This record gives sequence, C-alpha cells and structure tokens, in this order.
Amino acid sequence: MTACAPQQGDGPVTHLSTPQHRRLAELGLYLNLPQPAIICTACGFALKADSDRVSRRLGEKHGVSKSARWGLNSLIYSLNLPDPGELPPRPDRSSPHPHLALQEGLACKHCGLRSISNKVMVEHVKKAHRSEMGLAARYNRKAWVRDHIDEKLLFQSWGARDIRRSWIVQRDRSQQVGQAADGPMPLEAAPVSVQAFAELLQSEERQHIDQPSSCHLKPADGSTSTASLLANWMRRTGWERIFEGHGGARKEILVLLSELPTSAGHSLHLGDHDGQALESSADDERKLALTVVALDRLFDRCGDTVQHTDVSLRRWLRSIIPWRAFKAPFELVTRLSSERAYRNEYKRCLCFWLRLWRLPRAMAKLITRRGFSRPQAMALTQLWDDQVWEMEEPTMGCHATEYIGDEPGILYDSGDEDEDDEDDEEQEEEGEDQYYDGENLPDNPTWPSDDGEAMVHDPAADIILQLLHFMATEDFEDGRSSSALLVYFSAVRGLSGLRGDEFLRPGQFTPILAKLIYCTRLVILEATLPRFPHNYISLDARPRYGQLEIMDSVRISKMCDGTPSPIGEFLSLMACGRAQSRSEGPSYHFEWSKDGNEISWDNCHSLSMNSFSGIRREALRLATQCYKRLMYDWEPSEPITLASIRDRLSTTTLGYSFLSDPANSLTDSYLPLFMKACLSPLDGFLKPKSQTEGQWNTKAVQAYLATHDDFLKVVMSYILTVAKEAESRSS
Repeated sequence: MTACAPQQGDGPVTHLSTPQHRRLAELGLYLNLPQPAIICTACGFALKADSDRVSRRLGEKHGVSKSARWGLNSLIYSLNLPDPGELPPRPDRSSPHPHLALQEGLACKHCGLRSISNKVMVEHVKKAHRSEMGLAARYNRKAWVRDHIDEKLLFQSWGARDIRRSWIVQRDRSQQVGQAADGPMPLEAAPVSVQAFAELLQSEERQHIDQPSSCHLKPADGSTSTASLLANWMRRTGWERIFEGHGGARKEILVLLSELPTSAGHSLHLGDHDGQALESSADDERKLALTVVALDRLFDRCGDTVQHTDVSLRRWLRSIIPWRAFKAPFELVTRLSSERAYRNEYKRCLCFWLRLWRLPRAMAKLITRRGFSRPQAMALTQLWDDQVWEMEEPTMGCHATEYIGDEPGILYDSGDEDEDDEDDEEQEEEGEDQYYDGENLPDNPTWPSDDGEAMVHDPAADIILQLLHFMATEDFEDGRSSSALLVYFSAVRGLSGLRGDEFLRPGQFTPILAKLIYCTRLVILEATLPRFPHNYISLDARPRYGQLEIMDSVRISKMCDGTPSPIGEFLSLMACGRAQSRSEGPSYHFEWSKDGNEISWDNCHSLSMNSFSGIRREALRLATQCYKRLMYDWEPSEPITLASIRDRLSTTTLGYSFLSDPANSLTDSYLPLFMKACLSPLDGFLKPKSQTEGQWNTKAVQAYLATHDDFLKVVMSYILTVAKEAESRSS
C-alpha cells in the first residue's frame, strides 16, 4: 500500500477506507478520532507516528512478521498524526476508552496531585498538607491519611502510564474486564515482610478461634467482671486486675480498712472472713487517732515550709517536666474545709496500711491479694513499734474530732482543687479553690513563723514524715505501679458503694488524685528541703545554697510525668481521667424559649426544633464516614441477610454475641477484614521493619480504636434521636 506524503503543515487525515481500517485492526492498531492517535490495542496506549516506530514495535514487541507489516509505514505517515504527548486529556469522569489501558491510582483531595504510588502520595500529603492533616486530627483525635486521598481511582492516558496527563474514568464493571491490559493495572502490593507478618498473625487468630476455651464461654456471675469494665478507663487503671486476680480481693473489707478513726476510740468492725470476725481493736484505734493528730501537725509544718520557700523553687516543685519550671508556683489551698479534705486522704492511707499491718500476714494477703515487700514491712514496723507513741497524750474529745476530720463515708469535697497535666502549651485547668497568698494561713501556735525562734521537738511528726516520704518515693516492684503503697491505696479509694462492688467514674476519681498529688508534693518538699530540722529522724534543715540541685535530685526521678513513682502514676491517671470525663458530657441548665421552639444552654448555644432533624442527618453522615474507615472499603463476598441472623438477647453468658453464636457461622468472619486492614497501603495495621521483618503500625491501630469509639457514639446518637422522634409521634 502506498500513499503520497502530506505536505508540512497539513492536518491529520480523518478518513480511512474500510480495507485500511480492517488492516489496522488485524495488526492490533486503532485509529482514534476525533483526538488523532494510533493506539496499540495490545499495549493500551498511543504510539508515536514518526519514522518507522509503529512498524518496528509490532515486530519487536508483538512478533508481527515483516510481510504483514509491508506498507504500514507509508500508511501511518500519510495520517500525519501529532505526538501523543501533545494531545489534550479527555475530561475527568469520562467513560473508559475501549482501547486504552486502565490503571489504578490515587489523587490528593487538596491539590489534585495524581500518582500510582501509595508511598509517593502519602509522603506528599504529610509534607505538603500538614496543616490540613493537623486540623483534621483536632476533630477526629487521630489523623487518617485516607481522609485526604481519593483511593481506587481509574486513570487512562494517551501515553504509557502517563499519570501526569491522565484523566479519571468512570468506574464501569462491565468495561473493566477484558480490556487492552486485561483489566486495570493494580497498585503496588504490600511488601513481602508485611505479607509474611500478616499471614503469621492470621494463623495465630485461627488457632485462637479453634481453641475450645474460646467456644465455651464462662457464665457471668453478676460481679464487676462484665463487659462494661473493659472500657478504656478500666484498662488504664488496672483495677479489675488488682482486685479480681487470684480469687479476688475482699473489697468490702478494703473499704472499711480505709475509714478514719472514730473520736470515741472504740474498736472498728472490719467484716467477716472465712467465718471469722475481723476488727481493729480499741487500743489500735486510739493509737491511730494519735497518728492522724500527729499527721496534722506534720502538715502544718509542711505549710510553714511552703510559705517560706521562694516562688522559683515552688515553680519547679509544681512542674511535671524535668527541664522546665511550671508557669505558676505551687500554693496552699485557702479554705479550711478543703485543707481538711486533702489531709484526710493521707490519714485514710495511713490508717489503711497500719490496720492491715496489724492483721495476721496470711489473712492480710487473702484480703488484699498482695503481700508486703521487705522495705514496706520495715517502714510500717518502724512507725508502729516506735516508743514515741507511749509519750503521746490521748486525743479523745473535742480536740480530736477537729483533727480526725469528716464523717465516715464522705469521699471528697465538691470544691476541691483539681490537678491537671501540663501539656506542650502549658495549659492547666484549675479547680474552684483559691490558694494561700501568705496572709490567710490559719493560725497555728505550735510552729512559730519567726526564723529566730527554735522549733518544738515533735518526734511523732518526724517518724510519720519518714514513712510518708518512703511511700512518696517508693520504687515499683517488677515495674508494677500497684506494688507501691500509695498507688494501691488510690485503687482502694476508687472503690464505690457500701461493699466496694462498684468503681468510681473518671470525673469522681480525679479529685481524689488531686488531693494525693497535693499532699505528696508537701511531703517531698518537707523531706527534701525542710525549713527546720527533724531531729528525731536525723533530717537537717535545708542549706542556704544549692536548694534547686537538692530538689532536682528527687524531683526529676520521682515527681515528673512518666517517672516510675506514685506521683508519675497519679499524673498519668489524672490525664487519662480528664480525657475520659470529657466524654461523659458536661452538665448545663437548659432554657426553653417562650414559644417552645428553641432550647438554649450554657448561655451561648441554642437549638431550634426545625434544625433538630439535622442532628440525625449529621449523625448518619458521621456514622457512614466512620464505617468506611473501619471497613477499609471491604465488603463480604456473599451478602448477609439480617433476618437469618440469630441473636439471643436473653442470653447473659459473658462474651456472647451474634458473632459467637455457632448458628450464624460468623466466628471467623472478621479475618478477611483483618487481613485487609493489615495489608492496606494507607493507614494499614502493619509496616515493614526491615526487608524480612514486619511490625505493628501503632499510630494506625490507635486511630482505628479511636474511630471505633466514635462510631459507637454517633450510632447511639442516631438511635436516640430516631427513638425519641418515634416516641413523640406515637404519643
């Protein structure tokens, strides 16, 4: 076949004869119009028409004989086709071109950048759109990279995998199979190390499912070991592990052990254990009354030390970061009722451990499900057996009740100060209490404020300071915070109810933590930098110079956030408790408008009845968004009919759900989703550690758990709004 060469500048030939079209089709070529291009249907992209490139490619890549290609160069040259790289892309969302290859890819939602590489797209989003990701993380708690990327897009281009000049094609399953490239070109697979690690995890999950123990669930006994206790707060505090392990602690006895001594000096009944009545004798209760009075004198002395400590040191005392002082100094609480409530926590702690120490060792271990370490035993023995108590005068009567404090059963004062964690912005929430300014300290004739006057010798207060300082700086045994006396006592204070069969919620427990942190700081300051010496325990007064270095020797290792110490644990629990208490919701006073069509609260928020239905739509939208995140775009291979699912709502067996019901055959239904989440290139559970080893992507797992909690909240919000609307309509 011959053709006259067109003159330079002539436009492309737009018409071919039927035999010419037939011959191109036989060679696997297609003349595209109106965008003039010659497309190799086997390769799925347009070829350059200069020289003999088309004919040469057919021979080298597809094995077309030379005789079959005779005259092809003249035909292609006669078409006068432009360079495919100069052709304009087709509009986005066009129908797929029947002869161009499909390739899967991604696009940035912010700038529209397209790529066929997950790694390139993730790095682009994190680097170029860091501000957008940070803003999203503020509202979603955890940032999802997938929220900023359009996934599973289909692209086509005139050139070979020319993603820069590509266009998005409309998904059409009927046109995605049997195309030039036998379907879309997939994105890169997960690394081999990640695939091997995922398969290992899947095999472990299958072994867990096949274990007989997972199929025969133990019945619930109505105790605190219910699914509700497996929430984030219970997992963080570890209370269930502390009190339920090894047969279970006697929580009702633990609550009684922490009671304050009575003013009358009678014995205290602690309950029954194995048919034996337990009680703290009258002599022991009188001795405990002496200790709490001596503890009050010690705290008076601690307050005097705080008043005569410079602001700079008190800023470091309050700091929870090793290298930076807090913006405000540590201060004393103002109200006498709050001061009494704060001291009562340490009084309860002292009484708790001394009463427990007086019980037989075997019985005490059965009650608490823990023993005493040798340093703990020595510290308690040294306090209880000291001869100083024989010289103390009885404190029964009106004077004693002033020091012993509140009536039994009062947990905390509603006006107590709350400690907060110090974040990067140094934001700390304060409670309602004000602080001493140095002028409103209650009068205390025992301790003179003049530096020149000699301090009264008080051996009882000194020996108590020695024990409290040991508690405040105690090391954790085997890394377990509950091994420390103060931390275990804080768990006891988390028990609620007359028999201790319930636990305090985060909002109820954080005031107790604030009291313990406050008193512990007082004790450490007095034991480290006392204004006057404690001669009975050979503790000298603070030196005139180098006080910060002395404080830092204790503060950095025992008083900062993250340290293995009682204060470090309390600060961590405080941060967790505050975060959890926010989800409980604040209390507001609601006001209705006169026409009854609008409700307002907090003096700055309002909601009309017309916009109330928008809450349901927003909840549905958020639930759908969370669902897509949690499912990783995975769908079951076979549809599930809800009518065929058996769910015995009357079953109270621990761990039962319709997923574990054998009749539904859904026990291992989560494994495909699990593998999808592990191998996902975006926000996947796993990531490569090396070329041969994989590891968990902790950020992605935490984001998944946070999204799961958000999903439950919005679903319940949607259910409540629908249920209330249906109830109002029916009524």
